[in-house]
Amino acid sequence: MRRFLALCLAIIPILAAHPASANGEGKAYDVIIVGAGSGGSAAAVQAARSGASVALVEETGWVGGQITAAAVSTMDDVTHNRSGIYLEFIQRIRESYDATGTASNICYWATDTIAAEPVVAEAILLEMLSTAKPGKVDLYLHQEVIKAVMDGNRVKGVSFRDQNGVETTLKGQVTIDATECGDFIPLTPARYRSGNSVSPNINLDGEIQDITWVAVIREQSNIGPELTAKEPEGYRRDVGRFRKVVRLDGSTWPGNYPFDVPSFKAYRGLPDRENPHPIDGGDSETWKWITRTGLNWGNDVPGNGGDHTGLTARYLEDRDYRRLINGEAVNRTLRLIHYIQTELGMTDWTVDLSQGYDGRGDSVRERAIVLDDGNDGLLAHFPPIPYVRESRRIVGIETLTAKSSARSPQLGRALVNRTNSIALGEYPMDIHGSRLRGSLESYLNETIEDYPHQWRSDEGVFQVPYGTLIPEKVDGLLAAEKNLSVSRLANGATRLQPITLLTGQAAGATAALSARYGLQPRDLPVILVQDEILKGRSRISLFSFHDVGLDHRHWRGVQAATLYGFLEPMSPKMFGAILPMEEFQVMDMLAKAFGKNYRSEGTNFVSRSELVRLIKVNFPDWDETKTPWDGPMDTMVYRGEAVTAVWDSIVQSVTPSPLR
Repeated sequence: MRRFLALCLAIIPILAAHPASANGEGKAYDVIIVGAGSGGSAAAVQAARSGASVALVEETGWVGGQITAAAVSTMDDVTHNRSGIYLEFIQRIRESYDATGTASNICYWATDTIAAEPVVAEAILLEMLSTAKPGKVDLYLHQEVIKAVMDGNRVKGVSFRDQNGVETTLKGQVTIDATECGDFIPLTPARYRSGNSVSPNINLDGEIQDITWVAVIREQSNIGPELTAKEPEGYRRDVGRFRKVVRLDGSTWPGNYPFDVPSFKAYRGLPDRENPHPIDGGDSETWKWITRTGLNWGNDVPGNGGDHTGLTARYLEDRDYRRLINGEAVNRTLRLIHYIQTELGMTDWTVDLSQGYDGRGDSVRERAIVLDDGNDGLLAHFPPIPYVRESRRIVGIETLTAKSSARSPQLGRALVNRTNSIALGEYPMDIHGSRLRGSLESYLNETIEDYPHQWRSDEGVFQVPYGTLIPEKVDGLLAAEKNLSVSRLANGATRLQPITLLTGQAAGATAALSARYGLQPRDLPVILVQDEILKGRSRISLFSFHDVGLDHRHWRGVQAATLYGFLEPMSPKMFGAILPMEEFQVMDMLAKAFGKNYRSEGTNFVSRSELVRLIKVNFPDWDETKTPWDGPMDTMVYRGEAVTAVWDSIVQSVTPSPLR
């Protein structure tokens, strides 16, 4: 493990960049990303893969945000959309642990799950960033963003300050706010939502979701007094809360509250390469062997439940108040550790010393007012930031709401198809905290009646529209992470790691194309953005097919065809990619794709060369040699290659000349 950790930490200097000059005037980049969390990291990887030069600016010493710096490294994945950068990320997690014979599917009481230690997850993200070509990523750690450089209504750069007070200004064609709280947005003229209100008229008492200061704990020998939690202030007030969640005589999941210790460990169970026991998250007999877990159950703050006042937008808007609430979150997790070590008798469990939280130059007290002075040995190994579930959210040119993303469990997908889709979400609307009347955005036509009555993992996928990334008026700015233009309820489904990685990927593709073609994101043809996303193997269509997997040569065309509806699948799960096309089918496809009147009732099979001729009636400059054909041009064309050819011709027709 020590060798692996050393390798992880060695990657950081490879990516690290330094201010370009002593007077604070820095370099110029195509894309600047503020926040190296899950969304920001994915945006940087995709932007660099799309050829952009990228500055990734982060306030902590960590890359990965909620996954790593907040230690929420059990993937909130209900298996409906493993694609794009998210799929690549979890495949690398599995490969890393498989290499040492260690199970990574040990969380959430199920077999098909993915978990990683925060330090392992970060190492994977760093490797993805360092190898993202043909562009490049420069990483600026421990930087506090202090100013948006504006040119009229356009963001042109970012100023930030390091721990020594040295200021640097970077210029960029597009800047992405991927911070955990949406902290860059207020530095710009862009309007944003905070709780149930819109800037500049923020209701500081409007509800937002609870936060949690997660800690990673581990079974280990020779625990000294500095790693044993002394009874924190407020413990007796919280012990009843903990007893409702986990007790020695609790039931085994999926029983009733409170649960037993093995079930508690298995909820956020994390891999341990030094654990010799085979563990399967779906086998309750193995949960007793789990030796590492994340504390993210029973320690939400305020944690008052749905029928009482909870956390408010003041947390986002007032930094001093944020530190105060963060302090209570830290203290509640200290109390939970004390409960675990005393009442649960887990005297050989304490904070995990191997995650490296004590060696990055971060301190919990930087971001939290912690009144407890007796547990500094534990705090040194706490993650540097809390798990923030709800941030500021831009007011975009389009807003995703609960109603506009409504799904049918019977269909396994959203009720309405969005042709401007740039990512798929899959998680149910999961709201931690208050559900009081008036807590939602009534101006978005959402009320407490729209809250889900139960947590369901079988609802299927929904689409995130392009306009949620783009502010309604401000140029040079995009949103990622939890900062998209969504309602509070929709945020409950767009805040988790799989979808933040995928919307981050979309934001990175958009920013890179904007820089390449010298167009503002709002002026880019969405088809161009979608093609770049599809090349990155991220799904945007509500449909997936058994016969056209992610690695299929015509997957991109099939996604486009079912998104835009220019060729219907043979069934909900079979596209029929290798079936030949008759003349009337080809004509119907071209009519739907190009909006022209193609008429034929012929039943003869159409050749590839004839399809090329027909497409060139509309797009005479189309280069058909770049389309992957399945056979000789004088033989019959199949459905898969036909939709790829149509999509390629459409993409080429909307592609402007690059600036470079």
